[in-house]
Amino acid sequence: MPRLVTIKVDVNQKYLDKAAELRRLYDKYGVKVFEFLGSPGSGKTALIEALVDRLKDKYEILYLGGDVASTLDAERVSRHGVEGVEINTGGICHLEPDHIFEALKDVDLSKYDIMFIENVGNLICPFNFPLGAHKRVMVVSVAEGEDKFVKHPMSTKRSDVIVISKVDMAGPLGVDVEKMVNDAKSLNPRAPVVLVSVKTGEGLEELQRALGL
Repeated sequence: MPRLVTIKVDVNQKYLDKAAELRRLYDKYGVKVFEFLGSPGSGKTALIEALVDRLKDKYEILYLGGDVASTLDAERVSRHGVEGVEINTGGICHLEPDHIFEALKDVDLSKYDIMFIENVGNLICPFNFPLGAHKRVMVVSVAEGEDKFVKHPMSTKRSDVIVISKVDMAGPLGVDVEKMVNDAKSLNPRAPVVLVSVKTGEGLEELQRALGL
């Protein structure tokens, strides 16, 4: 039996204070903010693109994308007819509240109803730096393995909505989606767990309901 060493990590109070300041800013302008978090390749950008297509005729939408480098994700989302802003962290593995303040410096928030924030592809440290979002959406694809929630319990517990993406690939990959759902619900019984396939459209309407949209 392997020996287990557990390290406790607390969210720094200064980041919580800045996240609360961001929330007050969002609420001042009536913007609902949804933060998407997940590993590289989990399907975050494609999921946001699909939501944008479903919502853009009803809401004015702003997209903020976090990446170490490039503007690729903002370019992708902008092609769907919404404004996109890319935040390059220069090597930092997550977005921080100051990054959001900087990105919004020249943005008129009164123009928007919804803002989607896509955090840097990482299932660990971004969860320790809240950005004031009204809901944090954890995205895990079936291709990442059935044990993702068990291996990342704190990230799972800190999520408001949990998406299991690319479910159309579960059969060919031999993935037990029911186990993933049960693991997620066991760790976080308050968060709705939504099964989604952007390719087939499965679960997108249910996800909208989970987001209150």
